[in-house]
Amino acid sequence: MVRSTRALWLAVVLLAGCAPPERTAVVLVTVDTLRADHVGAYDGPDARTPRLDALAREATVFERAVSPLPLTRPAHFSMLTGRYPREHGVLNNSTPLPESAESLPEILRRNGWRTGAFTAVRILGADSGAAQGFERFEGTGPRRQRSGGEVVEQALAWLDGLAPEEPFFLWVHLFEPHLPYAPPPAFRAELDPAQAPALGWDDLQRAAERHGGDVPRAVLEHAQRLYRAEVSAADHHVGQLLDGLAARMRLDRVLLVVTADHGECFENGVYFEHSDCLYQGALHVPLIVRHPHDFPAGARIPDPVSLHDVAPTVLRVAGLGAPEPITGRALQEAGGSSDRHILVQYPFYGRDAPQRRARAAAIRSVAGERTRGIVTATQWVGLVGPRWKFLARDGSEELYPLAPRADESVNLAAAEPALAAEMRLRLGSELAAHPLAQIPPGQVTDELRRALEALGYVE
Repeated sequence: MVRSTRALWLAVVLLAGCAPPERTAVVLVTVDTLRADHVGAYDGPDARTPRLDALAREATVFERAVSPLPLTRPAHFSMLTGRYPREHGVLNNSTPLPESAESLPEILRRNGWRTGAFTAVRILGADSGAAQGFERFEGTGPRRQRSGGEVVEQALAWLDGLAPEEPFFLWVHLFEPHLPYAPPPAFRAELDPAQAPALGWDDLQRAAERHGGDVPRAVLEHAQRLYRAEVSAADHHVGQLLDGLAARMRLDRVLLVVTADHGECFENGVYFEHSDCLYQGALHVPLIVRHPHDFPAGARIPDPVSLHDVAPTVLRVAGLGAPEPITGRALQEAGGSSDRHILVQYPFYGRDAPQRRARAAAIRSVAGERTRGIVTATQWVGLVGPRWKFLARDGSEELYPLAPRADESVNLAAAEPALAAEMRLRLGSELAAHPLAQIPPGQVTDELRRALEALGYVE
């Protein structure tokens, strides 16, 4: 009855020739596994993202947005809690978000906002903690994943059931660029029809087995083309959502945030992956924010910002204060000559560690470049600053310039000892300021326990 009344109201507005109503609303769109350099607004050389690029021209583009941990659950929960993964306690895709970690939708709902979330992968199902604070949550059910078109259709149908005066927070999650790379037929026009229309881990491992452990360059390049086609499909679904929003409301007061949880690595010894990668392919994500009052159209912000800045940004637009556990900073504050350094870290693997080790053993190199093994039972952390990136684990250190352009081809830690020492001290201060949370014993697998006991992470 509510939906039919809402549909009738829309029809009356359109027939009367009136503009859709203003809405106090926030729409968060997360595109899983989207590299920043595959979006045209980020100067992606082969990008085919017309809808994201058009949005960027009407919005503020954050040029140096960073995923604090390039894995689906940890990164998304940082967006939704305003805290680093080490603070909210989710450091892999096995651990659910603790109920004690207050989320952005919980705060908004408590203040009278309607909240809805529509996700496209089983990892972000209700049992992951992703549903926390949402009055309406739709995941994939028993399926591993679902199409962006289905997600968008469901999200827009939920909006049709809301009264015009009700403020709302909508989260839409798209999964298209993620492995397996399997673009829909409509996005395969530039692919060689003689090549496979999809590639997954099994295909890549078989290719390596046929070539002595090496994935040939031709397979790598085909995988990258498939990935770009998947990005184009995701861009199309973003456009469907934007068109649906514009048909339902004026966007004058809508805060629209479009970003990714992480990118994908095709370099630095890490391929077809993101969680095993602390390099820019996985850490650097697009972040496009549209809101006429707070984020000027066409502005480009070079300061480093983090995904856990999303929650305080939303709360400021909503006129609500950010509670003390939030350590992110509102994006409205960015834009000066910031010396901020973003803390980044590698996951602590849970039950999927054996599977990942098996993959690493099967794919020993890609296009002749030796691949890196996964890291377990140790902490790999770092900082991404305005000019430099610093990574450290087990006494080894890496230092790379990020400005004027990122260059991770040569580790400069030994060549720049004074700078490395400065970054080491800064990293120590950041780790002390953002200590590891405690995970309840029932959520710790044997594999994860072995990795964390030495660090005092387990209760």
